[in-house]
Amino acid sequence: MNIGNKIKELRKQRGITQEMLADSIGVSFQAVSKWENNIALPDITLAPTIASYFGVTMDVLFDF
Repeated sequence: MNIGNKIKELRKQRGITQEMLADSIGVSFQAVSKWENNIALPDITLAPTIASYFGVTMDVLFDF
């Protein structure tokens, strides 16, 4: 599984929208959509913020 799919999985488990996630981490909902559709990757500097938001480790986020 790649990071986009993992973000989508974690987001759906929490029952939040792409817009809610985007607002919480300071990006556009279009960016979240691109990540989840494997069009783009999140900036690596956002990885700790995303992991923290979902309450998971970086290993979980990167599916190690």
